[in-house]
Amino acid sequence: MSSDIEKNGVLLGVKQFPVWREETQITRHDGDIYIIENPELDLFKTPLVEELLKRDKEQRLKKPLNSLAHGGMKVRNLEALNIPFFDLINARAKVFFKLVTGKKKAVVDDCWANVMNQGEWLIPHSHQRSSLSVVYSLEPGNGVDVSNEPLNGHLMFSDPRLPQCCPYAPNHVQSFFRPIGDISSAMVIFPSNLTHMVAPYQGDTSRITIAWNINEKEVAGDLVHVGETNE
Repeated sequence: MSSDIEKNGVLLGVKQFPVWREETQITRHDGDIYIIENPELDLFKTPLVEELLKRDKEQRLKKPLNSLAHGGMKVRNLEALNIPFFDLINARAKVFFKLVTGKKKAVVDDCWANVMNQGEWLIPHSHQRSSLSVVYSLEPGNGVDVSNEPLNGHLMFSDPRLPQCCPYAPNHVQSFFRPIGDISSAMVIFPSNLTHMVAPYQGDTSRITIAWNINEKEVAGDLVHVGETNE
């Protein structure tokens, strides 16, 4: 089905959208971090946003998070939602992987949504089982409207291998790099082993992102969600 989607695109409303637009501009940053913007999709995100908010509420009632530092609630099994908007961005993430790596295949090892509420953030971390990770800004929230905090809920890199993070001395982290800020529908792909985090979110509506860990080939062994308490 994936190859058919990549060839034929996805119907959103009454319009057929290609998985990858020919006019898409890829912006590259040091550290093999690449960004694309997808403004044409923003009007069609509502069904996915509403379903994720529903599942977030159900999961929090069943088992609340025990720390604000878990990055919000993780919602999984997104392919089973049968929501065309997710099918499109899922296929686009895989095409993005193939374009920046030159590989012919893209195998998703893990995919999930992060739903963050006020005060929640995500500790610095990296991913072990994948070569590249992707983050899609589905709903940035309203943090920029209700708070003067400039790093409000932003995805940030803080890694000694990135020159952007070491402006005064090589290999000594004294700053950070935030690739997409509050840009709705932006998608960023980066090496999974880079240390990244999400700054505390201050908005009073939910901030939602979709994340993928992707490889060229399937990874052997069971996938374990280390540190998660909300499964």
